[in-house]
Amino acid sequence: MQTVSNHGKMDWPIFLSVLALAIGSLFHLYTVSFPEQGYYFFRQMIWIAIGMGFLFLFFLFKVSFWEKISYFLYGVIFILLVVVLFKGEGAHAHRWLRIGKISFQPSEFAKLALIFVLAKVLAKEEEVGWRKVIISLCFTFPFLILVAVEPDLGSALLFLPLWLGMLILAGISWKRFFLIVAAGLALFPFSFFTLRPYQKMRILTFLNPARDPLGSGWSVLQSKIALGSGGLMGKGFKGAVHTQLRFLSRPFTDFIFASVGEEWGFIGVVIVLGLYFIIISRTVKISLENGRSFAGLLSGGMAILVFSQVFVNVGMTAGIMPVTGMPLPLISYGGSSTIMFLSGMGILLSLKRRPWRLS
Repeated sequence: MQTVSNHGKMDWPIFLSVLALAIGSLFHLYTVSFPEQGYYFFRQMIWIAIGMGFLFLFFLFKVSFWEKISYFLYGVIFILLVVVLFKGEGAHAHRWLRIGKISFQPSEFAKLALIFVLAKVLAKEEEVGWRKVIISLCFTFPFLILVAVEPDLGSALLFLPLWLGMLILAGISWKRFFLIVAAGLALFPFSFFTLRPYQKMRILTFLNPARDPLGSGWSVLQSKIALGSGGLMGKGFKGAVHTQLRFLSRPFTDFIFASVGEEWGFIGVVIVLGLYFIIISRTVKISLENGRSFAGLLSGGMAILVFSQVFVNVGMTAGIMPVTGMPLPLISYGGSSTIMFLSGMGILLSLKRRPWRLS
């Protein structure tokens, strides 16, 4: 047995980057909030406080705890996703589940649950054979379908890079991997016909935003205008006129990156992306230190999750990805997403703090 050395109790680059993004989110929400919508700032402050509480709590847990309860967590989230289909709330999509006065999105926590169970299934494999591929797919596919039916196609499709990425980390051969990708690409054209009309329109708008500039293409066109108008230094404190005049759709959630670019310019955008780079690169380092163990795959899954969401959100803001409603981690307003990511960061930091034995 080989033991990974671990000298520090806290990975400060990750923690400080997470803290900077959370505080930056609050500051930006305050500067761009409309007078009658200031509650975005105050509510996000509550979500961040709760999330930071979970971060410090989970930082104290042993990684073996998460390995033991992986299947249980998966089962709980699976039940909640089924309940959402019948009892869910939402104006356009039934994604929120209300328990008393608290409402949350189970689909956000499904991302963590899937990482746990895939790490459990694929850990310590010398080479991932077809049996493990099928088993891991059997855990991934139900979440994908349940979330897609809500409908939340963006979050549903996020499960695919998580699955494929963790197969690579677990040691699948490139031959098997490319066969899986080829099969998926062959089925992709047929999946287009199963999409809802507005989802098809989003794809068509992505291909040509100018086809309906006052309708489905409005959000993307205004996002690119806001993002580019910031220039090098941005328009400054409360100077995001395009956002303030409400030309930019959903500036607190889906398109918050565009409002960051308008107010703080290229320099602000680079700082935000730099903080994400620190988190992802340090997370990859933790994954490599722990190899194909449960801890290694769990941290690798977290790196894939953060990278995928940042890439999709920034991509749709810049018009190089279809609009999917994907929040920007730790920046976009939203309780479920914020608490999920801060909880995940606490678990990640606990992996660095505690040594993990490699077989």
